[in-house]
Amino acid sequence: MKSKYHRWFQRIAIPFVALAYHIYYGFTVKGRENIPAGGCVVCPNHCQLSDPPLAASALGGKVPLRLMAKKELFQKGLLGPLITWLGAFPIDRGGADITAIKTALNTVKQGQKLIIFPQGTRDAAEGETKKGAAMLAVKTRAPILPMYISEGKGRRCHATVVIGKPFLPDSKEKDYAVIADDILRRIYALKDTI
Repeated sequence: MKSKYHRWFQRIAIPFVALAYHIYYGFTVKGRENIPAGGCVVCPNHCQLSDPPLAASALGGKVPLRLMAKKELFQKGLLGPLITWLGAFPIDRGGADITAIKTALNTVKQGQKLIIFPQGTRDAAEGETKKGAAMLAVKTRAPILPMYISEGKGRRCHATVVIGKPFLPDSKEKDYAVIADDILRRIYALKDTI
């Protein structure tokens, strides 16, 4: 039987995940007042495996969240169904994944928060970015919400998640790469507010 997203499960699970991270990392969130109502494209940096659940925890369990994740994660035993129930959906990073793009567009149009990592992978360099988040924001005309997650996290490190102010990409800009670079610049600018 194919797994699917369960909002009720997400609503219950996220507070427990947040509590676990508070205990383990001692993490704090700054800028929750910047989260806009309705659909938006949430763009965090990505440097560790803990970043996706940290991003979801920072947004809180009160709003429906979806997360675009590499398809390989859905092929790992119980992890695949679990992250699907929590709101993740797969994308094939090897080419144009029309199903994933349609799911992402519908997510934002339905007023949900879509978490997408502009760097595409935690192994990317600080200045390296993909065009996916920019393309989705332009096509949905939804605000982009930059988010910075502190790097080098370890036990009781007092990790911080900073949520920046939402912004709309320049509607006259036709090059997604330019918009993607602007998103990444805004994400890492939040590092200075910690």
